[in-house]
Amino acid sequence: MKIYISSSWKNHEKVRDMAVRLRKDGHKVFDFTDPACRKTEEFPHEKRPEPYNPEKHKSYAALLRDSRMYGAVMNNQEAIRWCDLVVMLLPCGLDAHADWAYGLGLGKATVICGLPRGGDTVFTHAWADKVLDNPDDVYEYIKKNY
Repeated sequence: MKIYISSSWKNHEKVRDMAVRLRKDGHKVFDFTDPACRKTEEFPHEKRPEPYNPEKHKSYAALLRDSRMYGAVMNNQEAIRWCDLVVMLLPCGLDAHADWAYGLGLGKATVICGLPRGGDTVFTHAWADKVLDNPDDVYEYIKKNY
């Protein structure tokens, strides 16, 4: 099975651990934290361009097309089209949710694992094929269902 892991750079160690374990189980995995998976340089949050500021930036569209980030998100989009399953590891932010939703829209199987930040509730998570509170449960779920 081809699996795309969507999450936050703040979870990079958990993402890498999940990718390694899934690969040991025989799956092909796109891990955005793994330079071997990327066609572009990696962009942890601290390396990203500054957030949009309407007082400073003349164009939101121009900021989105920043050559470094644009290549990275296009690489992710290609990997989502490639995969069979999108696993979203919580907690995470808007970009990870967009990756998950894109996969969902393409008809990919989706699993959400982990817990959101306290106070966050995303009711559209119910659209996932499976929601697992414990990320460790994802391996058994995949083994039984795919």
